[in-house]
Amino acid sequence: MTERTQPDSAAPGSSDPEKVHTFDLIDEVPGASGRIAGPDGASPDGADPDDDGTAADPDGEPAPREPGRVAVALAGARTAVGRTARRGGAAVRRRLPTTRRGKVLLAGGTAAVVVLAVVAGVLVDGRLRHQALLAAPGGVRSLAEQPTEQWSLDLENPISATLVEMPGLLAVVEGEQVRGVDPATGEVRWTVHVGQYPDCGPTGRLGVGGPVSAAPADPLVCVSSGDDPQEVTVIQPDGATASRELDEGAVVAPSADGTLITFELTGKVPEPRPVVVDKMGAAHLPKGFTAPDLVVREVDAATGTERWSETVAFGAPLPESCVTYDDNAPKLDVAGALGWTLLDGVLEVQGCGVSAALLLDGTRLDDPEDPADAPAGGLDTASFAALPDGGWVQPAPEPAADGTPRDAVHLPDGGAVTLDGRALVPWATDGRDPGLLLTRVGTRTSAVSTDAKDAGEVLWTVPDLAVVAVLARVSGTAVVMDEKGEVHGIDLGTGAERWTVEPDVLSTHGNAWTVESMIFGAYTDGDTVLFPASADPAGESSGLRLLAIDVRDGSVRWEVGQDTPYTQVISVDGYVAQITQQGVVGLG
Repeated sequence: MTERTQPDSAAPGSSDPEKVHTFDLIDEVPGASGRIAGPDGASPDGADPDDDGTAADPDGEPAPREPGRVAVALAGARTAVGRTARRGGAAVRRRLPTTRRGKVLLAGGTAAVVVLAVVAGVLVDGRLRHQALLAAPGGVRSLAEQPTEQWSLDLENPISATLVEMPGLLAVVEGEQVRGVDPATGEVRWTVHVGQYPDCGPTGRLGVGGPVSAAPADPLVCVSSGDDPQEVTVIQPDGATASRELDEGAVVAPSADGTLITFELTGKVPEPRPVVVDKMGAAHLPKGFTAPDLVVREVDAATGTERWSETVAFGAPLPESCVTYDDNAPKLDVAGALGWTLLDGVLEVQGCGVSAALLLDGTRLDDPEDPADAPAGGLDTASFAALPDGGWVQPAPEPAADGTPRDAVHLPDGGAVTLDGRALVPWATDGRDPGLLLTRVGTRTSAVSTDAKDAGEVLWTVPDLAVVAVLARVSGTAVVMDEKGEVHGIDLGTGAERWTVEPDVLSTHGNAWTVESMIFGAYTDGDTVLFPASADPAGESSGLRLLAIDVRDGSVRWEVGQDTPYTQVISVDGYVAQITQQGVVGLG
């Protein structure tokens, strides 16, 4: 998939690494440089029906592990063309002409077959890249020009609404209903009643930045939290539904593939009561205090059938993990202290003396036999995360030699690599796997191979680049932010700096460590990255900016100022939708 060569020390901006990781780069993704198709011109796969695809780069490497039906069909066509060319060549060689005219005709015919095969390969490679981009979280059809409003949908309370991606469909959750909206035209295809205060998912990160690798909700699961009894509703992409009542007092969370995660404290649960605090305000648990174990289950949302379960045993609790506050007064509240997060395919649950991290297939990520293993106590800032190219990251059992925390990476092929530092998971990608992962070690940034043949090998290191976030990984470039708030374009093959954007452009000076609260996501069409960013990071005034940075040189392609104080931005099938003060708008 990749080729590594010795660096060219004369290359401008070279970081002179020990090894160079090279890629086949593309300047633009086919179908991503034109304007987004309007209501009458949208194509299911984003391709212009009049585009023959010859502008695509034939040298890029296809990334999707499971291409869609269109990509499979095109791959079959390419195979057929190649097979036909080989058979035709063999047949001709059996009857080689001997005359000069015959040889000329043969040369012309062979050239035509070769051209046909090359064009077919270009079409397939370009189509695969385009499909990979649209399948990646944050993949957009085109950011070449400043977007305009294509459609709008009014909402009674936009701030309380939730946008969820379904396959080829935008689900808008508001009030007691969910509407399925065509992301290209804004047409409402169906409306489903789901009860009071619905919690629908799975969702990505809403209103904040950070890595997003969650697949579209298929189907969408909604749990009513204001009804008695609670109900769960399962919504298919075509609007078909199935509902059932939940047990009284059930504690659940909507999950992927039409499932629910349920949380049940086993045994006797202590009644909430006041807790003793010292002069410093720190809570103290009663001597010999114990609390129940926690059983985490995944069940079929429509039927309640259990898929897997995991018992999280009670261990030595931190007092903070057992306490809630009522009118600023602390109280011992085992049930009320239970909490969880479900992001990007990783479930973390924390409570009084219980904590665990699990994948959505039930795989336990922390060590159940080690009560000190992260995220013990629910207060550890452990970096459990799913990787966009498959696999996941978790804290390593042992720190580095200098005592600093480090991560372990579990690769899709089953291998594992322990890093020297912390993994930097990209917020957005173009859907192609470069075979490496960026890491932060002290004040330096390194690229570590994730290829099976040399997994864990350090490919290059930039000693004076202290990266706090990888905002995007696209077209062989990593768009990263450092501790000073500067944004850099880094060559993924060498670590060489391609360009730098000063902190004033994104208003990130002095705020790099809270970048997720200032930049609310990243979206790319393959050569441009869109950042919805706070217009005033100091919070003295409201406002938002949509800022598009050219990946090739770091220039600002366009910028849109908005008055909205809060937003959710989402990409569905390559179309961008956004929550505003009035409702939902489609941008293109």
